[in-house]
Amino acid sequence: MDQYLVLDVGGTYIKYALMTPDLIIEKGEVLTPLDNSEHLIDTLTQIYKKYENIAGFALSVPGRIDIHKGIMHTGGNLSYIKDFPLKEILSKHCSVKISMENDGKCAALGEAWKGSLQGVQQGLAIVLGTGIGGGIIVNGQLLRGHTYAAGELSLIPLSVVDIGTEEPFLWAHMCGTMGLTEVYEKEKNLPHESMNGRQFFDLANAKDETALKVLAQFARSFALGVMGVQAVLDTQVITVGGGISAQPLLIESLQKAVDVLYDQYKKMPISKPKIIRCAFGNDSNLYGALYHHLYE
Repeated sequence: MDQYLVLDVGGTYIKYALMTPDLIIEKGEVLTPLDNSEHLIDTLTQIYKKYENIAGFALSVPGRIDIHKGIMHTGGNLSYIKDFPLKEILSKHCSVKISMENDGKCAALGEAWKGSLQGVQQGLAIVLGTGIGGGIIVNGQLLRGHTYAAGELSLIPLSVVDIGTEEPFLWAHMCGTMGLTEVYEKEKNLPHESMNGRQFFDLANAKDETALKVLAQFARSFALGVMGVQAVLDTQVITVGGGISAQPLLIESLQKAVDVLYDQYKKMPISKPKIIRCAFGNDSNLYGALYHHLYE
């Protein structure tokens, strides 16, 4: 059976996997270059060179992506990306077919293919990482939008502040992983970037009061975002992915916050979705990138 190299370029790590349509054969990860596009291309090329006799090269990448021209118009946490012809440049180093798709959309594709959105007509995949990725399923099909920007949930405002202030107001600020770790660090007067999501949940699972308080605030912000999205999309299921989605306490907290918010606004004619974990967890993007490579 043909094997494919599939990459998920995140804001912190690039995850890569050798895959078939049925399974992941092996996985690895390297740090994502945050300095320039040349370093990014070099890193992707070095990963590609580790594998021989692959049938294709599929990428899940952040930002607004023109999947037909292979251009990253934006790059999420990769601030150096602007109208970057990733596919064209990679093709100079790689001899196989290359495909690319936005990371949130990959999560939705992967879950609709074989996971928690399989058979769902109206659904949403939310990937909690450095920012927030989103993939929208409408009538069983992925919604990309006029400029490929549908599902950019990170940019949804959750509060009203003057633009240019340091006050967090976007969904990405409040519900990316940093919405947990940075808030906890400030509450405890810890150095910036002194903890990660896993360490945060170690504290929360141990009933640390500050961690539980921060998690409750995080979940409330998530619920507010969900209610806004529901007013537009009216989804049946919202499936949550990203590394921290492996934490049962997270999914439990998110569903509880959604339930509480809907109880407070019973008169609002907005349907309440079921909140579940992505069946493929932190690998949803990999499966979706492969699906896009094979079938779209």
